[in-house]
Amino acid sequence: METKSRLAIFALVAGLVCFLNLLGIEKAILAITAGYMALNEIQREGKKGKGLAWAGIGLGIAYIITITILGIIYWPQLLELIKHGVK
Repeated sequence: METKSRLAIFALVAGLVCFLNLLGIEKAILAITAGYMALNEIQREGKKGKGLAWAGIGLGIAYIITITILGIIYWPQLLELIKHGVK
């Protein structure tokens, strides 16, 4: 019986968790890295979980893109907060 890759499961969980809090970029990078490692493990050892690995990679990439777009859109407001402080 083929087993699911634990790295693939971890990649999916890390991809989901990065959306739970702001500045979860390290979790997104971890999801992408674990996803690629899982894909290599799946190919090498014949395990299951390719979809989970791809989902983790996709969620990690989606988070990074989302944070980048929000950072570009709200950059002026952030600079204003830094300059004058929160009132």
